[in-house]
Amino acid sequence: MKFAIAFSLFIEATAHGSMTHPRPRNAMSSPGTGPSTGSDLSCEGDACYWYQVGCMIGCPTCQLDLDHKGCGGTNCCSKSEGLMEPTNNDPEFRTWDPHSQSKNPDEHKYNPWRAPGKAPVADPCGVASGGTNPGTYAAIPQGYKAGDKGSEVLPEQKPTLWKAGTTAWVGWGLSAQHAGGYSYRLCPKDSTISETCFQSNTLTFATANSSIHFDNSTTHFEADKKIITRTYVAPDGTQWRTNPVPVCISSTSQYPIHGSPTPDCPTGTMFEAGFTEFTQGFLVPGGKNRFSVMDKVNVPKKVGSYVLSWRWDCEAADQVWTSCADIEITDEPVPAPAPTPTPPDGTCPNFKPGVDSCSTKGCMTRDESGSCRECCEGCWWIYSSEGNMCVEGHKTGEHPFHTHGEHLFHV
Repeated sequence: MKFAIAFSLFIEATAHGSMTHPRPRNAMSSPGTGPSTGSDLSCEGDACYWYQVGCMIGCPTCQLDLDHKGCGGTNCCSKSEGLMEPTNNDPEFRTWDPHSQSKNPDEHKYNPWRAPGKAPVADPCGVASGGTNPGTYAAIPQGYKAGDKGSEVLPEQKPTLWKAGTTAWVGWGLSAQHAGGYSYRLCPKDSTISETCFQSNTLTFATANSSIHFDNSTTHFEADKKIITRTYVAPDGTQWRTNPVPVCISSTSQYPIHGSPTPDCPTGTMFEAGFTEFTQGFLVPGGKNRFSVMDKVNVPKKVGSYVLSWRWDCEAADQVWTSCADIEITDEPVPAPAPTPTPPDGTCPNFKPGVDSCSTKGCMTRDESGSCRECCEGCWWIYSSEGNMCVEGHKTGEHPFHTHGEHLFHV
């Protein structure tokens, strides 16, 4: 079954993403508000609803007002307040309009990925719902309120064991595309858990390439599909990886320099991906969206208890996505993780695409409260605090809604 969140060029549109390996503190809501169970992994346990909006490079703080759509399409701060010029200008590491071919090439000039790590965050473990003043379609993690800071309210979990001085697997998933790149950082638990602490302990990548892990198992990472990745080294020496999933271009006339066409991006992509299992910025391997972008990182030699933070700096939005997990670095042997089963997909034996109404017959599975969780093929899933729903599909490249704040998923 395919699942992907609706793509929008509006900067107010919300991406979705989270750390998936190790499973973060952010993924523990049960039942979740809109956990996309059975589809992508990025929102398992509501993990993808911890982020921050209104964050631009050099600004002292993020503008977390969801009602204002982050910074509302304007700069989040002035030059006198700290707004800085981009440091990430090489097309090799750009992920959105890398060759400045669009009608407004400076549209995303001050978004976080243009100077990785230099946009502020309100919390290194994420902010519930991304900010304050949530509307009807702003998903709030179950059990929390909009604006809650992850480092303050998310409980510790059983730590993942890492062997000191070796390497460890980490991974993240996305179900919406705002380009950019990511890093992994550690902070000792006996320190103040802060962005400053994490940025002083950024991990380095142990391999040249990332890989795509096609299901939710905790084993067999070595057999995953190797993909092209680009490691960006920031001026301060920290390592970041580019989001490897490109967006489809709208036309070759507007983007004469572009990546190769793929089955789902027939006109080409923003950059050369080197693989084809995606559509419009969303991975759809094997007809499913159970994926993680996996990397090996170098584990420090110092044993102890740590918090791991994953940070995704977006390029096409003024957003930063963060998740946190518990890590124990030990000198002792680390046992192999127990395998986890992949849940079966739901089915729609009584639904006929193009014939039956999505709103009345298009719900595939429901959560414990009876609210629709997944839609049948050809329908769109919409999250709403007033009740999730399925609506009619559309032609490729078209989008049925452009209402800001709605979470739209296509099957």
